[in-house]
Amino acid sequence: MSKHGVRPGALRISGTGLPGGTQVELDGEDIAPLVEGLSLRIGVKALPTVTLDVIVHELDTELPNPRVVVPEKTRDLLVRLGWTPPAEEATS
Repeated sequence: MSKHGVRPGALRISGTGLPGGTQVELDGEDIAPLVEGLSLRIGVKALPTVTLDVIVHELDTELPNPRVVVPEKTRDLLVRLGWTPPAEEATS
């Protein structure tokens, strides 16, 4: 189990190894367009762990009121993985 306590039902990674040739499916849904990269760790005494690098757009944090913009599909994926959006966004 991850440090966040999230374990998706099924994660499937396949592909050709060429740019754009990798499929990443979470519970049967293709999430590859949202994934910038991934790493797989397999330990002798631990469960396999996949770390997904998810694409999130953000502005420079030097701004007085920075705003992080998360595309809707990325937001939906993060919620499925256990993320709770900030309270002001939870109803939108």
